[in-house]
Order: sequence, then structure tokens, then C-alpha cells
Amino acid sequence: MPHIYPPAAPTISGDVITISRFLNSPAAVARRLRTLAENRFIADTLLTGRYQVQGGSLLYEQTEGMFTNRPPEIVNPGAEYPRSAASPGTAAMASVFKWGQDVPVTDEHVGRYGRRAVDVAMTKIVNYLVKQVDTICLTAINTAVTATAAATGGSNWSGASADPLLDLMLAKAAVVSLDQGYDPDTVVMSDVAYARLIANSKIVAGLQRESDQSVTRQGNVLVIAGLRILPTNNLPAASTAMVLDSSMLGGIAYERIPSPEYTGDPANGVETLTRRDPAANDQWILRGRRPIVPVVQEPGAGYKITGV
Repeated sequence: MPHIYPPAAPTISGDVITISRFLNSPAAVARRLRTLAENRFIADTLLTGRYQVQGGSLLYEQTEGMFTNRPPEIVNPGAEYPRSAASPGTAAMASVFKWGQDVPVTDEHVGRYGRRAVDVAMTKIVNYLVKQVDTICLTAINTAVTATAAATGGSNWSGASADPLLDLMLAKAAVVSLDQGYDPDTVVMSDVAYARLIANSKIVAGLQRESDQSVTRQGNVLVIAGLRILPTNNLPAASTAMVLDSSMLGGIAYERIPSPEYTGDPANGVETLTRRDPAANDQWILRGRRPIVPVVQEPGAGYKITGV
């Protein structure tokens, strides 16, 4: 058989080659993982600030007041203006920790299950990082926010005397009354509390009913009392709902580790790496990591409702 030069280009036929091309594209894997992660991270929605860390730690201030130390005074013509200090907030330190995981995908799985084998592995990476990051961020918020009130009626939101709308409105009022410029826009609760909320008769009575989008058809309510509802199973106290001003509460400090083989942005998602197993064990390695730490700068921007 005569030798042909240059050799013919390889053809793409079947899932194995297609998936191999996908895994060899760090950008494609990073985009896919970021799409999965963006749909699930709650911490990024609650802590909207972003702070790049140098040296692994961040020095920040908590509860910095929006007023000076003394009120304005009447100034007579030609008189000096009174001077007032503007005290900074309390100094605090946060250190970044790197969270990550490897997930192997064997060649046998690729051959037998095609793209699904890769999607399942990437979903496992996202599940791990979302649970870990959301848990530590929600724990930090829960610890920092100390203003608390029990739910109306002395029972959870499924009781006959429960009034979740009043609870949410009172929580908003308590935060706004601090006169620090806070405007709560989000409430975080467990999936069970969310189910009780949308099934409460007082809530249902105030929702649109003559529509295909009614709560009895869709089982879904996104906003109540001007608060965006975010259900999650990662709350440190499942029976507590947290009303928050996401624009003021705080942010996420992240570190850009100089690892050129990674793709992605730790500020807003997952950094990823894909490679063949160096031990030649007939498998790919998918890795995800996120070096971050939550920073709660304004604890007064939150309020907790217990017993929901």
C-alpha cells in the first residue's frame, strides 16, 4: 500500500472522539462547568462584592456607619464650621481557603455512556463546590447577623395562626429602621420553609389566581413583599429564614493562584482543569477548585426569622 503524505486528517465518528475533543478543550469544559455552577450558587447572589486577595488574607471593616460622629449645627455668618470625625468600622481579617476536588472519568464510561459520563462527573464537581461554598458563606452570614425575631403565631409557617407575610414585612421594617441605607431585597429559607410559605392560606389569597402561572398550578413563587425568595438546603439552621440586603451585606474575597493550566474565574465561579491520568490508568481527570472566603461587612443588613 503506497505511503500518503501528508496523512489524511482523522475523521470524527462516534461519541468517544467527540468527547475526547471536548475534554481536550479547557475553555469548553470551563464554560460548561460555569453554566452549571451559576445556576446553583446562592452565596454569590447574597454576597455581591468581590475582593481580590493578595497574600492569602483580606483586611476589611465591619459595620461602618453612614453618619459622622456628631450632627450638623447652625453656622452663623463668618463663623467656622464645626468639625466632626467619621469613625471607620471595626477591623476584621479573613483568610482564603482553597476548596476543590478531582473526579475521574474512565475510558470505559466514555465508551459506554458517551457525553453523559462527562456531564455526570462535572455535575458531581459542581455539587461539591456549591454545597461547600454555600454552606460556609451561609454559616458566616448566620453568625454575623444577630437581629432575630420569632415567627408570628408561635409555630412554623404551616400553623393556622402563622402570618409569614407579616413576618417578612416586620423583618424588612426592622432593617430599614436602622437608618443605615439598607433596603432588604432577598429572603433565604429552606425548601421546607418555602413549601410552607407558598401553601399558607394568607399568602395564596394575595397571589394571582386566574392565570396559568398561578401558584396552585406552578407551585412557584419568586417574589413576596418585594423580597426575592432563594430556597436552599445549605442553611446552618433549617428553621430560620434570613431577610437580607444583598447589595450591602458583604462580598466574597478570592485569590488568583498563578496556575496556568487552569481555566475559569474564581471571582464568579469554578476554576477547572482537565487532563489524562498521568499514571496511564485509562481515564480522564476533571478537577474543579475555588479559593474564596466570605466577608460579611454589614451585619445590620440582615434579619433572622426563627421557627419557620
